[in-house]
Amino acid sequence: VDQPPQAPASSSDQPQMLLAVYSAPAALHSGRLHVVLGGSVLPHPAKADKGGEDAFLFDDKRCLFGVADGVGGSAKNGVDPGAFSREMLERCHQAAACGVADALPDALRLASECPLSGGGGSSTLVLGQLEEGTSTLRLLNLGDSGAMVLRPAMREVSGTDAKQLWPRVVLRTQEQTHGWNWPYQTRARTFDAVGKEVDEVSTAVREGDIVLAASDGVFDNLFEDALQFLVAERLDALRDPDPLAAQAAADALAQNIAEQAKAIGGMRDLKTPFSEAAQEEGRSHKGGKVDDVAVVCGVVRSGARPPLRLGH
Repeated sequence: VDQPPQAPASSSDQPQMLLAVYSAPAALHSGRLHVVLGGSVLPHPAKADKGGEDAFLFDDKRCLFGVADGVGGSAKNGVDPGAFSREMLERCHQAAACGVADALPDALRLASECPLSGGGGSSTLVLGQLEEGTSTLRLLNLGDSGAMVLRPAMREVSGTDAKQLWPRVVLRTQEQTHGWNWPYQTRARTFDAVGKEVDEVSTAVREGDIVLAASDGVFDNLFEDALQFLVAERLDALRDPDPLAAQAAADALAQNIAEQAKAIGGMRDLKTPFSEAAQEEGRSHKGGKVDDVAVVCGVVRSGARPPLRLGH
């Protein structure tokens, strides 16, 4: 697989990820499956002063993650789309953490029972959770953000007798759109119906699987094989016996994917998923799409766990 165009090694406008640590690693050891998670968000250059309009969330303790893409059109009505997307994810996390919801769909239903405080706004949404004590990963998706599960497997290297570990795609959510660049979204005034609008999918994950959730700022700019390539580069570190090394690799993978998507978004001389979708709809667009980018990456593991973090 050809290597995707390279972004700079680091990004000076990478926002500081907010983290809370639940407990020290010495107390955390389990034979059950869990997900070690990391995240990154990069704002649209024109929206960096207010933190952008995309948001992410991950909670290692509950093996929970999410991404929301505040729809920029609502800004015309004086609403901050980024504040809306962040509040929606925070509400979903509170519902999942309160101990009342038995499963992710219940948490979303509980979160949507009360109006959001901002009074307006709209957003896409993807939520995921590895259900406690099981191998079931449940995903809820609305709009053109999305999630993937990749499973490392041996694959022949073309033209040689060698083999390499390659992350094949075993599940990917499908975008919901009314048309080109027009995603389904939940609105403040209709948030109580979001549980009926999401696609719900689930799969049985295995130790070593990679989970990825991202806004359309990733999926509009990076083809599936480019994402596989970026994951493949980190597989050794993600599978490291040291849980702290795996945690650092999840953070690094999320940041690398975000930086690659942002870099390609500013290019006009290459084919992208966004330009291909435009062509299919009879539209004209060259190159990538400059956009906010949010991404969460995780690796399914068992045994010792790193410090459990809450990131957003």
